[in-house]
Amino acid sequence: MFDVVVIGAGPAGLAAAAFTARRKLKTLVLEAAPTAGGKPVLLYADKMVDDFIGFPEGMTGLEIGKALERHAKKFGAEVKCNSRVVDISRTKEGLFVVRDERGEKYQSKAVIITFGVQPLTHVGVKGEDKFKGRGVRYLLEDASDVKGKRVVVVGGGETAVESALRASEVAASVVLVHRRGMLRADESTVDQLAGRVEVLYNSIVEEVRGDEWVKEVVILNRSTGERRTIRTDEVIFCVGQTPETDLLTSLGVQLSEKGEIIVNRRQETNIPGVFAAGDVTGGAMRISAAIGEGVVAALSAYNYIKKPYWSGEWNHTSFNTSQ
Repeated sequence: MFDVVVIGAGPAGLAAAAFTARRKLKTLVLEAAPTAGGKPVLLYADKMVDDFIGFPEGMTGLEIGKALERHAKKFGAEVKCNSRVVDISRTKEGLFVVRDERGEKYQSKAVIITFGVQPLTHVGVKGEDKFKGRGVRYLLEDASDVKGKRVVVVGGGETAVESALRASEVAASVVLVHRRGMLRADESTVDQLAGRVEVLYNSIVEEVRGDEWVKEVVILNRSTGERRTIRTDEVIFCVGQTPETDLLTSLGVQLSEKGEIIVNRRQETNIPGVFAAGDVTGGAMRISAAIGEGVVAALSAYNYIKKPYWSGEWNHTSFNTSQ
């Protein structure tokens, strides 16, 4: 029996685990991936992350992930990887039962959901499905995969721009295609594209072509109507993310139209004892923000379980999605 089960070992989850464990709550973190750390480890393992507040010189994604994991474990939190959660249920006594894909069950008094979001894996471009795994991908996990290759990245957000920059370090050429006239990524990150990545604004990929492997893409300029064909070996679609929150339906957790978990300012969901933090709740989608939300979720879980005399000051309003 655990006091708290945290689902997801990214920045939000590890921060939550560190603070619940600090408050002497028996804490278990379940992570589907082989290693803890979440998006920083998955996307930026060998890249310096310079927007992690408090470290102006930057840290690699791997360093951030490992530091957060050490911090959680320092206070006694248990972190279990390769443990994908497939079901959360509640007993008649009000306890939670979390089951992973291997059938292991873990009982707890509270649950903190921090399993982030996953990249969209279907865009609807002609030829996309044909070349999945043969030049079409949705995530650049290892930049060495595109070494010496011609690369087209599609998207305008932080992930797309970061992927283009990482690819530019080893690829023969990189083209970034964005349907709008302005990129959504941080301006300081966008500035790094100059001289390294060709950016095609107001443009979309209409078709992916090839034989056994991707050979070219057809680009449409939405402003002029002009079409051009670009030779490429890899197409990386970074056009959106989606939370995998289907498993929460049976529990009755309230979701937005996008499938994100709706929380109030204390990271409480509409289900007492269930808290959520990080990218799965939408919002800033930044490491520092996720850590802060994880800490708030942990303190809320502590108050829910222990009900200390000061909890009335913390929980001074009921759940309201507008808070």
